[in-house]
Amino acid sequence: MFDRKTFVEINIKKYIHNIELIKEKAKTSVIPVLKADAYGHGAVKLSKVVYDMGIKLIAVAFLGEGIEIKKSGIDIETLVFNYVSPEYIKENIEGYIYTIGSLKQLKELIDYFGKEIKNIKFHININTGMNRMGISEEEIENIITLIKEYNINIHGAYSHFATADNLDDFVKVQYDKFVNIVSHIENSNIDIPIKHICNSAGALFFPEYTLDYVRPGIATYGLQPSDIKKEKKLKPVLQWKSVVARVGILKKNESVSYGRTYFSKQNIPIATIPVGYADGYFRQLSNKGYVLIQGKKCNIIGRVCMDQFVVETTQIEKVKLGEEVVLIGEQEKSFLYAEDLARLAGTINYDITSKITKRVPRVYIEEE
Repeated sequence: MFDRKTFVEINIKKYIHNIELIKEKAKTSVIPVLKADAYGHGAVKLSKVVYDMGIKLIAVAFLGEGIEIKKSGIDIETLVFNYVSPEYIKENIEGYIYTIGSLKQLKELIDYFGKEIKNIKFHININTGMNRMGISEEEIENIITLIKEYNINIHGAYSHFATADNLDDFVKVQYDKFVNIVSHIENSNIDIPIKHICNSAGALFFPEYTLDYVRPGIATYGLQPSDIKKEKKLKPVLQWKSVVARVGILKKNESVSYGRTYFSKQNIPIATIPVGYADGYFRQLSNKGYVLIQGKKCNIIGRVCMDQFVVETTQIEKVKLGEEVVLIGEQEKSFLYAEDLARLAGTINYDITSKITKRVPRVYIEEE
């Protein structure tokens, strides 16, 4: 509902631009990552966009995310990164590629499916140093044996960079380890048609490691994948807008919001914004964050509440009820980026957009 005139605006043309830019930089094909509801941008809608672009493969974190996309009518092959219980794989074989992330998991799948496991497509996740998911070097020989014995359909192999955003030497360490392990598997007469290791930072800043595909997530949404190096041609896809719900004066020595964490040293004009932490606006931005009104920076005073927060508007001559407020985005040639809020909240840009809740409607536009 738009009853409070609060919404997230998603620019489809900018999303397409970012994907094309990444393809150009990486000089290879892309697997757009649409997990976490496309990092808060709306996976169902954007899956249709990438499908219409002719992209053949997307990636999600969990099977449920893929099911939601397919139920919307988008029949696109979907790589699932995380563990899926065998009984759910059985119900969802067609159109999905599942990840083998450990020897124990593969044995569980074989115990459940037996020889019928050959009907399922898999990518192997190889642990090259992230130590979160993936097959370890010690498991490789047993994995090779089981793949051959059960004629398992290995559609691809991948790993994940731990520090591509830091632009450090560990990226090469991981890449070399991945290539060596994959070569060993292939030399054991197991075909691996698709190989991929690059996330957004890898795709943009390490084109020499891009292999058959790259898996960009954050950069497709125009958000910077690194604090060290910027890709200036990325275009932020998301803007978060609201309105002024109340105007007033906070008198000298008065406090505002819960806990009385802010006291005014003089009479100041204030405005209440009908957005809060139930919308995914970070409570950590209390007394730290700001919004744009009339293109000017208006600081948050007091605590962010569940449904509202208050800003001071001393630098604006007159604020009107119902006037536009920008929480993320551009207004009158002023910019407030997700990265700005992330720094103030002590987090990362991924966290800022992916936390925007379903209570905030998404509106899709196709303007340049």
